[in-house]
Order: sequence, then C-alpha cells, then structure tokens
Amino acid sequence: MLVTAAALALFVQSEPFDVTRDWDSVLDTRISAEWTGPHREYDFWIGEWDANWRGREEDGLHHVADGNRQYHLVFPVLGGKAIIELAQPMEQPEGEARGRGFSIRYYDEAREHWVMAQHWPNPQFDGVAFLDQLTGRSDHGRIMVYSSALQQTSDAGNPTIRRYQFSDIAADRFRWDGANTTDHGDSWTTWMVVDFDRTGPQPDLPGTSEAFPGQDEDLLCTSEPHGALDSLEGVWSGTALSPDGTSEPARLTGTRMLDGCAVLVVFERPESGYRSFTFWSYAPLFQRWFALYLNNQPGEGHRYYAGGVAGEGAWFAALPGAAITDETTPFIGNAAGDHSNAPARIGWTALDDDHVVFRVEVRGGDGEYAMRREYEMRRE
Repeated sequence: MLVTAAALALFVQSEPFDVTRDWDSVLDTRISAEWTGPHREYDFWIGEWDANWRGREEDGLHHVADGNRQYHLVFPVLGGKAIIELAQPMEQPEGEARGRGFSIRYYDEAREHWVMAQHWPNPQFDGVAFLDQLTGRSDHGRIMVYSSALQQTSDAGNPTIRRYQFSDIAADRFRWDGANTTDHGDSWTTWMVVDFDRTGPQPDLPGTSEAFPGQDEDLLCTSEPHGALDSLEGVWSGTALSPDGTSEPARLTGTRMLDGCAVLVVFERPESGYRSFTFWSYAPLFQRWFALYLNNQPGEGHRYYAGGVAGEGAWFAALPGAAITDETTPFIGNAAGDHSNAPARIGWTALDDDHVVFRVEVRGGDGEYAMRREYEMRRE
C-alpha cells in the first residue's frame, strides 16, 4: 500500500511518557486528516446521548412510547479510524447488576463497507464476548448493517438475519431500528425502535487512574474464569523488541470495562506511531477467551484470537475466519472451530503485579512459531 505524506506524518507522531494521561490521549480520540471521506459517516453519533429503547406493544402495531432509558457515550478512537459506543442504564440501584453495552465500528476501504462488532453482557447472559458482528453501507442518508445469514436460524430452520438501521439523522437526534428477517429480506419484523436525543458533545474521558466509563461497581461477570486478566489494569512502560534485536520504547495501558465483563489493553510505540487496542473477554457459550484487536494502520481490519485460559503462560490463537467479511461469513462457527494450525498467536509469558511480558508470534514455512514482537514492561 502506498503511504502518503499525511499518513507518514501521522505514524511518526509521539507522546512523551512523562505527561498526565487520560483515556482521550491513550485511545487517541482526535480525528486526524488521514481518516476522511466515508470514515466520517458515523460522526453524527459522536457525543453523549439519552436513548429511549422502545419495544413492541404486546398487542398492536406500535412500539411503546416510553421504554428503557440508556445513557450512551460515543467517541472516535485511533485518530478517527474507528468509533466506539459505550452504553449503560440511565438509572441503576446501588448494588444491582444491570446490563452494559459496547460497539466498535470502522470503515473497510477494501470492501467499501462498515464493519461493526459488539458486546452487550447482562446479568442473565454474558454474551459471546466481542464476536457479534454486522456489516453494511450508507445510502440516501441512512446507514444499514446486517448480521451474517449463517449466524442463527428460526424455529423453522430458515436463516435469521438482523438489520440495524440509522435514520432521521439530525444534529441533535436520530433513530435506530432493529429488525429481523427469516425470508431473505422479503419481510422484516421491527423488534426495537430507539430514539436518540443528544445531551452533550464528544465526551471528555477520565484519567487512566479513574474508572473507565461504564465500569461502576464491578457487578457483572463476577464468576470465574472472568477476572483472570484484571491485574493488567494500570499503566506500564518498557520496551518492544523486534526480531532483528532492535527495540523501542513502549507503553501498555489497561482497564476493566463493561462492569467487570472485559479488559481493554492499549499498546503504544510512540517512535513508530503505532497504537493498537485489544478487548479481552470470556465467552461461556464457547468456553473460550476471545481477544478483539484493531490498530491504527491504514488497510488493516480487526482480528480475533482465542484461548482456553487466560493469564501467565496462556496463548491465544489467531482466528482469521472469525472476523466478518460479508453477510454470509459463518464467523460464529469459525470462532468455535479448531485453531491448532493458527497462522499466528499472542501470549502473556509473564504476568505478575509489577512485570509483564507479552509476545506476538507468527508461524513460519517450517510450521514453527517465531517471534514478531515482544513487549516487556513494568508498572509505572
């Protein structure tokens, strides 16, 4: 891929390690000139929102007027490559577990469509980690994304496809519809309508020493093996080693999120301008840990890694087929499949209270794994 002068300037930006940090700087919520055009189609959503989730009336054609209220924070990350949504109940009694929501979306230039991954755990269901995915496009002022036709079937055995539609978009409001079809789009059943009303501009994210948005009382996902990677919370600094023996300064910033159901880890290498984040969560449905990865490099999409356990000595195998590419990608089946011949893997070879070593390996032509990058860091 041809790297433009603007892209090169983006990559060589660096931040000194001796400044007070917040999640805006760690996640890079500034929108750079590199990410323009269709990458900005979801910018209408950036901000703070009051969302009225209105389900269908029990008997009737309409949706209820007043549904469940949610508070949504939406902000750009990776310099504007992607958009993150965080949602939580508007009201939550102290000591009571309530659902949380997360989604991330970015524009795939090669396929000219949006890619979305989400995780909405609640007290009754941990979900499928960050594996739920949809793809779609913008057309005539609406954005519509669809799930895979091979993800689930109706009681009659027909493929059930979900559609999320964003419409009636204005500066301070828009509408979101959730609908299903079991006849390949001949008819749709709208099961939820959500009215979004803006309550604020792009949110000012807290400092890294404070709780991440939505991480309140740590009441969700409290049973084992959840929590195996909670010790990564905090700020770590050290070096990133390359196969040729050269190294550069590196930083890791971690936090619990979704009220205990996930861990977010951000890697930064300021000298090269590289930044990535990985969301880790356990999926009881598969009895596997999954990691959703995305970096700030143009032309690179999200990736998944999976492992049976988490913690020191645990390896996570790359699952290329688990990332959705179109409406027919069987990503759920691929996520549950065999990964013994994975093309790459990542792992924590050391993980204690003040020292971590994280290793990225790729499989060579001889079938053996070789180091591509190794991060060794200590807690600041």
